[in-house]
Amino acid sequence: MYFCFPRSLDSFIMCCYASKAVTSVNCISPKDHFSSCADLMKNKALQVCVWILGVSACLGNFFVIILRLVVTEDNKVHSFFLTNLAVSDFLMGVYMLIIASKDAQWQGQYFKHDISWRSSFMCKFVGAVSMLSSEVSVLILTLITLDRFVCIVFPLSFRRIHRKGANIIMCLVWGFGLLISVIPTFGLDYFYDEKRSTGYYGRSAVCLPLQLSAEKLAGWEYSVAIFIVLNFVSFMFILFAYIIMFLTVKRISAGVRSTNINRESAMAWRMMFIITTDFCCWIPVIIIGILSLLGNFHDPGRVAYVWIAVFVLPINSSINPILYTFSAPNVQRKLKAGKDSLRKRIQKSGAKDKVKGNVLKNCVQVAFSLIYYYY
Repeated sequence: MYFCFPRSLDSFIMCCYASKAVTSVNCISPKDHFSSCADLMKNKALQVCVWILGVSACLGNFFVIILRLVVTEDNKVHSFFLTNLAVSDFLMGVYMLIIASKDAQWQGQYFKHDISWRSSFMCKFVGAVSMLSSEVSVLILTLITLDRFVCIVFPLSFRRIHRKGANIIMCLVWGFGLLISVIPTFGLDYFYDEKRSTGYYGRSAVCLPLQLSAEKLAGWEYSVAIFIVLNFVSFMFILFAYIIMFLTVKRISAGVRSTNINRESAMAWRMMFIITTDFCCWIPVIIIGILSLLGNFHDPGRVAYVWIAVFVLPINSSINPILYTFSAPNVQRKLKAGKDSLRKRIQKSGAKDKVKGNVLKNCVQVAFSLIYYYY
C-alpha cells in the first residue's frame, strides 16, 4: 500500500527504474522532452524523419561530392566552396544516422542506457560533429555570399579569390569549426552540469547543445555565442549583401549589358535558393533562442525545441544536394549527356544482340539444310 502514494524523484530515469521494479508505484518526476523510458526519441514521427533525413543527407551529399569532383566548372573556387559545403552537410547526415541507430538499438529499454549514453564518448563525438557541420555550413554560405558580393558590387576594385587562397580560407573555416566543437569536450568545469552529472553535449538525449529555453544549463553562454550571436551576424550579412547585389544588378542592367555581370548575377540567383533554405531554418532557431532568454517564448511541452533540434535544423543537409543539382547548368548538361550516352549504348547493344541473333539463326538453318542434303 505504501507504493500507492505518489513518489517524487529528481529524474525521469529513476521513475523508469521504480516502475519496472514495482508496477503499482505512482512516480512523479520532471519530464524529458526527447526521451521516454522505452525510446531515445519518444515521438514516432521524429524517429521516421531522422532516418529519412539521415539517409537522404548522406546519399545526396555523397553524390554531390563525387559529381563535383568529376564535373569541371568554369568557376573552380565556387565549385570548391560548394564541395566543402556538401562535406559539412554529409557530416550532419552521419550525425542523424548515429542517433537513429542508437534509438533503434535501445528501443524498449532506453532508460537502462540513458545515463551512460549522455556521458559517453560517442555522445560527445556526435554532438561535436553536429556543431561542426552546422557552423561550417553557415560560415561557407557566408564566404560564398562574400565572393558573389565582391564579384558583382566591386568587379574591378578587388582581386578574385584564387584556388590557393580558397584552400587557405577553407582550412581556417574547418579549423575554427573543429575548435569550437571540441572545446566543450576538454573536461572544463564550465561545461559540466553537476546537478545532472552531464557534460555540455549530454544535456539532451540527442546530444545537441542548442539554447532554446529559459533554463540556463552549464555552458549556456557558449551556446548563445555560437548558435545565436555568430549565426545571427552571418545571416544578417547574407541578407543585406543579397539586397545590395540585386539592386546593383538592376542598376547596371538598366544601363548596359555585361556578359560577366549577367553570369555572376545568374550564379547569385542560383545560390539564393540554397541560402534561403538555410536562412529559413536558422532564423527560427535564433528568434526562439532570443525570446527564450528574455522569457517571452511559451512552449511548456518543448514541442518547438524538439522539432527544431531534430527536424528543422538538419533538413538543410537533405535539401541542399537537390538544390545543387538543379542550380548548376554544367551539372545538368553532364547528367543529360551521361543519360543520352547510356541510352545510345543500350540501343547499340540491343542492335548488336539482334544482329548476333539473326546470324545464329541463319547458321542453324544452314546446318540443318546441310544435314538434310547429305542424309
